[in-house]
Amino acid sequence: MNTSLNVASHLVRMAAEHPTQVAVYAPRGRVRRDGPTEHRAITFRELNADSDAIAHGLASVGVARGTRTALMVPPSPDFFALTFALFKVGAVPVLIDPGMGVRNLGKCLAEAGPEAFVGVAKAHAARRVLGWAKGTVRATVNVSRWRFFCDTSLARVRKAGRGSGPYPVPDSQATEPAAVLFTSGSTGVAKGVVYVHGIFDAQVKLLKATYGIAPGEIDLCTFPLFALFGPALGMTCVIPDMDASRPARLDPHKAAAQIKQFGVTSLFGSPAVIRRLGELTVSGRRVSGPKSENSAATDLGPETRRLETLKRVISAGAPASAASLERFVRLLPDGVEVFTPYGATEALPVANIGSREILGETRHLTDQGKGVCVGRPVQGVEVRVIRISDQPIAEWDDSLLVPPGEVGEFVVRGPVVTQLYYNRPDATRLAKIRDPKTGEVLHRMGDVGYFDAHGRLWFCGRKSHRVVTPHGTLFTDMVEPVFNTVPGVARTALVGVTRGGATHPVLCVEFVLPQMPHERRFDPTAERQLRAAGARSAHTRGVATFLEHDSFPMDVRHNSKIFREKLAVWADKLLGPNWSPGEQA
Repeated sequence: MNTSLNVASHLVRMAAEHPTQVAVYAPRGRVRRDGPTEHRAITFRELNADSDAIAHGLASVGVARGTRTALMVPPSPDFFALTFALFKVGAVPVLIDPGMGVRNLGKCLAEAGPEAFVGVAKAHAARRVLGWAKGTVRATVNVSRWRFFCDTSLARVRKAGRGSGPYPVPDSQATEPAAVLFTSGSTGVAKGVVYVHGIFDAQVKLLKATYGIAPGEIDLCTFPLFALFGPALGMTCVIPDMDASRPARLDPHKAAAQIKQFGVTSLFGSPAVIRRLGELTVSGRRVSGPKSENSAATDLGPETRRLETLKRVISAGAPASAASLERFVRLLPDGVEVFTPYGATEALPVANIGSREILGETRHLTDQGKGVCVGRPVQGVEVRVIRISDQPIAEWDDSLLVPPGEVGEFVVRGPVVTQLYYNRPDATRLAKIRDPKTGEVLHRMGDVGYFDAHGRLWFCGRKSHRVVTPHGTLFTDMVEPVFNTVPGVARTALVGVTRGGATHPVLCVEFVLPQMPHERRFDPTAERQLRAAGARSAHTRGVATFLEHDSFPMDVRHNSKIFREKLAVWADKLLGPNWSPGEQA
């Protein structure tokens, strides 16, 4: 029996044990919103055979074990076949979110230094014009029938490998590099996280154990990277009709039609996907633009229990708002929860909590400024809370720990913890701690929070977003939820503005879109309500400056993380050099 930790071994096993089970459903043309749509069904046997042919073909053009290979292909049957083919060859796929923008893509590719480039024609055009990875790429494959100024095409790769039989999956070791996955860059520079085969294997086991995922389930994969776990978990993947790089533009009616047509049992999506699907509960109209999350439960329409086949929903990438969850769960069968695992590209999953606990208890504490509860650590993962510091920590010592209940930085130990960033030794030193007793590498999450008396983790914000004032340190997710309860507020963002050598808190406010074109949003009443909300909590009383912003800059991958760094620059410029704390702009 093959004991390889290579992810591709799971596909080989499924093809042998369940050859006729559908691995991927791919729509033919645009999905209908009001009924079934024609789809192409690819069985596990077909997907495995296709990936075998592609693996043989890739090997013939020089893509071999250890070859870093940029893969720029949207979710499709080709995406699945190519990814598993690269794993079979033993190559190291380099996966970058295309939504981060052309400039950032170029930086990531330059850093990763891929030796092969496999992508659609659009990606190759950008590569040639902008010189992406020009000094390192030595093999190029265009994912179409034509070469398009590349060394070869995917059609030729398939033809070259067809008839060569099964490709032998390498006996990959736990510490052997498997992929380089880039972070979204939503809280800093995007970094390439080195995944080894042992981590992928541990993630598959943890996801299966934590969520009870069983072979034969059907998954609507709205997040491409997570979709790769589908075949490894024995699930059938339904490719949604959406722009994967723009989840906030998901058409909820199309997604609901696909869920119904295929009897989807599992859904993984960012908070933006949950928010968009929740619009199905709104009576008689579509939601557009910023909406007050606090009023989400008050305009529910009759379309409840519409997603009756779902057994579980998993939302990750950022905390989903309680009001968004409240609206969405009305679409689900009784007893079905939305789970919101906590983690990061560098370590996932870390902790888990369900919507029942959030809506029944923790949301009310969040509104009071206690932070956002992200649940209890998953089995096999240990989370510790250490003193907040921006300096590297070379070795672990228990003296780093803070007392129970005190806010500090989360540090994670376990089988899903990655050990380094690719070509970024300085970032690795800042984020990793070595335990001299065990040799293990611990990851500093860059998030701050605390444990409560029930063993639950409370997220209080990013370490880099904390605002250190002369009167104490403020944490974004202990401050913003207090003000988000004000009627008419869509969301808020805490930033710091420095004057005279001291940093002062400023709250950026995004209001619900007005009903009338020239209606004022930030009027004296709104300001009084914001000040009254801040006065109710000791740690928010010092927030006295409020600035209205029309539309917060958000991350592309999850469309849920606010670019507070950009807002801080905007606020500083708007207030001007002569502003003094306490004055309202």
